[in-house]
Amino acid sequence: MDHSSGAAQPDPRRYEKIEKEEKELYLDKYLNVAFGLDQISGAFQEEVPSYAMSPAIGPIGGYATGRLNALESEFHDGKYVAPVEEAVRHRELHPDTVDKQLGFLSVDICGATALRKADNDQFDRAYDILLRELGTLVGLFNGAILKTTGDGYIAYIDHPSFTNLCDGIIDLGLCTLKLLHESVNPALLKHNLPEIDIRIGADYGEARVKKYYIAATGFSSTEIASDALNRAVKIETACERNEFRIGRCLYELIHVGWLERAEEVGFDGHSVGLEGYQTYKMR
Repeated sequence: MDHSSGAAQPDPRRYEKIEKEEKELYLDKYLNVAFGLDQISGAFQEEVPSYAMSPAIGPIGGYATGRLNALESEFHDGKYVAPVEEAVRHRELHPDTVDKQLGFLSVDICGATALRKADNDQFDRAYDILLRELGTLVGLFNGAILKTTGDGYIAYIDHPSFTNLCDGIIDLGLCTLKLLHESVNPALLKHNLPEIDIRIGADYGEARVKKYYIAATGFSSTEIASDALNRAVKIETACERNEFRIGRCLYELIHVGWLERAEEVGFDGHSVGLEGYQTYKMR
């Protein structure tokens, strides 16, 4: 809602006033759905809990410069320099009878197999730095690492406010690319380690946390059953190098500032079981 004129009005960046059957409606230009002003205002007047969530860092450019300086210091004397900002501690997801609503971010290194083959030791060192720096960023955005994949990782954000959560996933994805290009890769290249390109996919939806046991062997494993997680991974595999794409379920829940930076792109959903699913490149 736009409050600049005193009375609350639909944000003109998102809503266009139209008339239909002699009724004044506001068309959501991004979702192509029309609402009456009373419906839009009523949604904001409902008594619902208010939640706040913001990253622990300021502008990503300043943070990236600080991390580049920290990496230079580490290459010089071998001592890790932690960021002054405090990331949330890692936390595990626990089995629950109620499904969660989570935002997932899938990050994968492009050409990891070739990089390992070229020089396994150099790749391992570069990957250690990348995983530490980007994984720290996840914690600074109130997220956690679900698992590493050998050439990337899957992260998630769990928060009671879906609007904050979804905006946070977008912000995290874009800042991940910024940190890679302005901090991690410049440090790697300066010290003759391989430059790394990544792909990022994200989506939002239900997730069920389940624990499996094999009594005879003592094996146990906690797993996430989630179409949203599967979509995030499949969307990531369709990305170009250093590209961040999101799925429609996430797109529908983000604020207009992020919608303005989203561009629909072609997606061969049939080949991965997502027939007709829309995806968007974030700029």
